[in-house]
Amino acid sequence: MKFSLDTSHSFCVIVRTILWRTDERTDERDGRTDKATTICSPEFRGEHNKVNWCSLVKDLLSSLGFYDVWLQQHTGNNKLFLIKVKQRLKDQFIQNWHNRITNSSRALFYKNIACFKFQPYLDYFTINKFCQSLCKLRVSSHRLHIESGRWTKPIRTPINERTCQICNLLEDEFHFIIECPLYSELRTKYISSRYTNRPNMFKFLELINSENKTIITKLGIFLEKAFRVRNEFIYGN
Repeated sequence: MKFSLDTSHSFCVIVRTILWRTDERTDERDGRTDKATTICSPEFRGEHNKVNWCSLVKDLLSSLGFYDVWLQQHTGNNKLFLIKVKQRLKDQFIQNWHNRITNSSRALFYKNIACFKFQPYLDYFTINKFCQSLCKLRVSSHRLHIESGRWTKPIRTPINERTCQICNLLEDEFHFIIECPLYSELRTKYISSRYTNRPNMFKFLELINSENKTIITKLGIFLEKAFRVRNEFIYGN
């Protein structure tokens, strides 16, 4: 998650404005209340259950664990405060991201490889269709039965019944890449025997998470061609 310097500066300005301690004073010439006083008044700051931008920032500070800043009405060292805010926002986002993935009934495979960082393979490919095929596999955006079995109505197909039409074994990502004989020629051509001899989940995840450009590029090519072979075999297209 990126938090730009401009956004950080704006956040600091907002917080400093809201937390600007001031005594209520009145313009001696026309009796108008100073704007700073209005901003710091209990009504404007949402202390009477009123929702406004000020109360929303108060809630944000509270949710980030910085309610003491609101109570003390100053941020202390602004630069250090911004560093803490950005890190807290990032930590909370990643935690919520992991929770959503863990509690989701979708993308079962993605749970095994999910990592909140830029994936190097996105820069490896010069042909988009190969990169797209790898992306689809990683995030379970495909029609393998392990995923498409969720789409059946009125009830989902039980996981143990989401089998390959060729092998009658569970058609998941591991079976598709490593086991199914329909893709054996492609597998021999594009995937090292290191991963296919005595296969196991550890080797499989090592293959999927590899940062070796040659290995990943060949995997992307294999997937694009294998998806096409499967579509022709099952759907005739």
